[in-house]
Amino acid sequence: MPDNGKRKTENGKPLRICVPVVEANVRRARNLYLRAARRGFWTELRLDYLEELNLKRLFGTRPGKVIATNRLESEGGKWQGSEGERRLVLEEALGYGVDCLDLELAADAAWRQEIWERRGASRIILSWHDFTSTPETPKLEAVLQEMLTGKGDIVKIVTQAREPADNLRVLSLIPQARAAGREIIAFCMGPAGKWSRVVAPFLGSYLTFAPFSKKGASAPGQMTVNEIRRLWKLMK
Repeated sequence: MPDNGKRKTENGKPLRICVPVVEANVRRARNLYLRAARRGFWTELRLDYLEELNLKRLFGTRPGKVIATNRLESEGGKWQGSEGERRLVLEEALGYGVDCLDLELAADAAWRQEIWERRGASRIILSWHDFTSTPETPKLEAVLQEMLTGKGDIVKIVTQAREPADNLRVLSLIPQARAAGREIIAFCMGPAGKWSRVVAPFLGSYLTFAPFSKKGASAPGQMTVNEIRRLWKLMK
């Protein structure tokens, strides 16, 4: 029974889970997408993990909401090809009408503008990650302001938490973005950031990410779908 988005915060916002898929095999990646869709979850297909880029098999039919992401190694990904090749893969995914396309803030601005103009019904997630630490508030707010002036339907800011207070600085960006009329995904990575993944949707984060199993995690600190839902039940 589909359940993603059925649970809501007190202000009526849905609690959405997105299942990251980090499979090297297209068949297994597609099967996980189907499994997530059957349960009403979003799926993030990490194209940088695939050994064979058969996007028609992945996106030829779309049983559920899906994000296409293709990360460089410098952005925490596995992509081994050139930047031009990476962009072509994302452009192909856009051609299949994916629900969301993840573009890094660090990507070429002219190219991002071109994708924005070609996006059609797809939505653009403009993302920024810090895999080593969580900057102080002025830096985080400066990044947010840059993203709010950029071409993105949803902004995504994720950092590495070193201590509990790091989570508070990142979570505080959620009401700021929403006050500016923009959807946002924001939480922290790492063991110290786990709890931010649980509470972020209650503050208005558009999504939180949770794999079906620990081995399916795409970033440090991710809890499984069952763990997240168990904690949400306790909180409600």
